[in-house]
Amino acid sequence: MTESVLKILPLDSGFSVTTLIKTVQAIIQSQTNGYIHLETVAGERWWLDFRVGRLLWAGGGQHRFRRWQRLLNKHCPDLQPSDVRLRESEFFDHWEYVALSVLLRRQQLHREIAIAIIQSTLSEVLFDICHAVEDLTQFSHTTDRQSRLTQPMAILSSTTLFYNVKTELELWQDGGLGTISPNLSPVIIDNRQLKQCTQPRTYQILKRLLQGNRSLRELSQITGREVSALARMLTGYVGRDIVTLNPIDDLPSPYASITPKVPHKVAQNLPLIFCIDDSPQVGYLIEEALRPAGYRCISIQDSIQALAQVIRHKPDMIFLDLVMPIANGYEICKQIRRIKAFRQTPIVILTGNDGLVDRVRAKASGATDFMSKPVDPITVIEMVRYQLANATDEPEKL
Repeated sequence: MTESVLKILPLDSGFSVTTLIKTVQAIIQSQTNGYIHLETVAGERWWLDFRVGRLLWAGGGQHRFRRWQRLLNKHCPDLQPSDVRLRESEFFDHWEYVALSVLLRRQQLHREIAIAIIQSTLSEVLFDICHAVEDLTQFSHTTDRQSRLTQPMAILSSTTLFYNVKTELELWQDGGLGTISPNLSPVIIDNRQLKQCTQPRTYQILKRLLQGNRSLRELSQITGREVSALARMLTGYVGRDIVTLNPIDDLPSPYASITPKVPHKVAQNLPLIFCIDDSPQVGYLIEEALRPAGYRCISIQDSIQALAQVIRHKPDMIFLDLVMPIANGYEICKQIRRIKAFRQTPIVILTGNDGLVDRVRAKASGATDFMSKPVDPITVIEMVRYQLANATDEPEKL
């Protein structure tokens, strides 16, 4: 059974980077699985996911979507963000990690590249947290016996990560960058003076790059210079009121930017497919397969909430995982079938063990069909079309 305990830690006036690192490491090393949540006075939020004493993933911050697009472009330039259908953050907080897992499973991404993206994400998030340590107003952590992210691609040492981040932060501060964030965007405010004090070629490069639409981290990737070296160079212009550093908005959600706009009334008439599976990767794959084919999808990881969500949304078809914590697929299927309105709703059992015993038990529980894992997008679409074509709206007669 999954247990969660939320603990809020006090932040005293002496809370420093060193204290932060020691506190995070103590939490990670004393628990099996869990999540650390941090927030600043300005409302900036981060979370750290850990498993078996090591960091698994980190997210949040000012430029969540910019970071994802930048790192994807850096490590696999042939792969566009629009090549993967991404989920809204409110549907699942860790869609970036799920997307990497999907790309890896499809062999569109090498494991070494996925690990590099994970490590870069962890390093940047940890740097931003340490950089904003004086502005932290909330520090809490939740311990869970079961992690939401299954099949980890890489579990990295928090000790090594924090050592590298602390070293990078010290270099940043020693370079006189102080409170300057690498998420700020430089923009020229005095073109005339910049032209007078730089070489013609340098001026043209700066004029093209410093337009207030890219962060220091993005410019670092474009120019190939370390972000700290680039920031130090630009602060010389900042001190002379030639360039200023401004906050820049995050990019729109990739999900919103690549999903076709469907009129509300039309969308409501599309068949609704449920996926009840504690693995977010499975739900992600099914959604990614079905949405372009003209179906609405809802993915549910919490088996306890499954029945209530089915009653609320009244799906046209349900994919149901066989093995889940607390309530398994057999139990949920029986509960759904007890409700008159869902006695004819197609329920397809998902399992990695396609055995005769499981098939018999699934049929006895009221399942319509069986589908083996790992799920295949083409098979998913074919199954949905077949089941909906053969479904009847009339409830079974007693």
